[in-house]
Amino acid sequence: MNRYLKAGVVLSLALSGAACNDFLTGPGLTENPNSPTEATMTQMLVAVQSNMFTRLEGQLARNATIYTQQVIGAFNQQLTYATQYQVVEGDISGQMSAFYTGAGLVGLRKVQAFARESDDKFIEGIAKIWEGFAFGMATSMWGDLPYSEANNAEILTPKLDAQQEIYTAVQQRIDEGIVLLQGAPTTGTCDPADLIYCASTTTRANQISRWVAAANTMKARFYLHLVERNGNAAYQLALTAATKGILEAPTSATQAMHGQAPGDFRAFHGTTTDDGNIWAQFLNQRQDIVAGNVMVSLLTSRNDPRIAAYFDANSQGNYRGMDENVKVVGTGAASVVNASVRRAYAFRQPILTWAENQLILAEAKFKLTGADAALPHVNAVRVAAGMPALVSVTFDDVMLEKYIAQFQNIDTWNDFKRTCIPLLKPYGTVAAVPGRLPYGSAERTNNPNLPLPSAAPARNWNDPTACPRPA
Repeated sequence: MNRYLKAGVVLSLALSGAACNDFLTGPGLTENPNSPTEATMTQMLVAVQSNMFTRLEGQLARNATIYTQQVIGAFNQQLTYATQYQVVEGDISGQMSAFYTGAGLVGLRKVQAFARESDDKFIEGIAKIWEGFAFGMATSMWGDLPYSEANNAEILTPKLDAQQEIYTAVQQRIDEGIVLLQGAPTTGTCDPADLIYCASTTTRANQISRWVAAANTMKARFYLHLVERNGNAAYQLALTAATKGILEAPTSATQAMHGQAPGDFRAFHGTTTDDGNIWAQFLNQRQDIVAGNVMVSLLTSRNDPRIAAYFDANSQGNYRGMDENVKVVGTGAASVVNASVRRAYAFRQPILTWAENQLILAEAKFKLTGADAALPHVNAVRVAAGMPALVSVTFDDVMLEKYIAQFQNIDTWNDFKRTCIPLLKPYGTVAAVPGRLPYGSAERTNNPNLPLPSAAPARNWNDPTACPRPA
């Protein structure tokens, strides 16, 4: 599987064929097997997965988790881009473009087309789910985006679809993927082109069932993004989806702490700087990011064992974090992200987990039914990670448990924007934590449909109200 991932790193740079004239063409003349001009379906699928791992673990995740003060950008670009909220269109352009070009939407649509031609419902299904997931996350960060007219050779300047329309399309795409998977053959071993759920002992039936469960957790996550607008109707949809979501519980506290349960949707990585965990690649080269005091204080006050799973103690044996103004709270240096697990190149970064699904159930049930219905789900996550069960639960308890469980996950930012939990004081005198990312400069150069920076909204449609700045 490592060879697939390394191939994907290369293929994600270019997935289009090359044109040539008719001079000296034909088999054995222009078809160099060592320099193919067209990638195979398997190669393209690996490439798009590699690209999505980079998007979900790279600068976008760093911005999101610094905005929510799980960690703090203490130096260089992470200080200015994220802690001080100064990211601009040129800084984020490559991140936005990668959702579209090469191993983004272009590659995903090519995989789907190849799969349809070969009647491979499994590959087409997971490619559709990946597309839905990618653009559900993209719209959560940028809001209105080119989507319905994107990847259309006849439309050079695609319109921006409204965020609410993109969420609807995303749910439809994930549903299409689920239907395809449910119609795919279930016999035999798993397909190794799937970097998420194919392991040496996984059957095709298990692989399919885990993809369907993960797809339902994706649906539940995106329904939650809409509760500020749609209220209890969105909570009911999230509850229905999460009931069919990732339900395979971790079998150890370590699995629970690090999101490594068998059904968890995790990135696959190799053991080198070429194919390793993206967080590890960044943090092992520089210590521009340290522990956030909000997370450290919360874990310390609870005697939560996850503090040692997430961070390393400083030279005095203490856990310390920086506040929103880049000052260490307490004595000694700020802690850094755990080296033995979280900064291991082969660490499988969790993207969607059993814990998230449990806490989606908890939030939805709390709002629809009450605290008693939410309590078992919160306690399931706590006990799995080595924490004592609670006898009662508040809405803050639900969201703080999720804030902890979702360490390094982009969606922590969406949870905060929706609930204003935990209480965060923005950097300096800034009024509020950012509500969206700026559009990429490459898209602005090529697409006049983008609003001018001065006309772009401060917040997305699904996040109409900024969290108030604490006194």
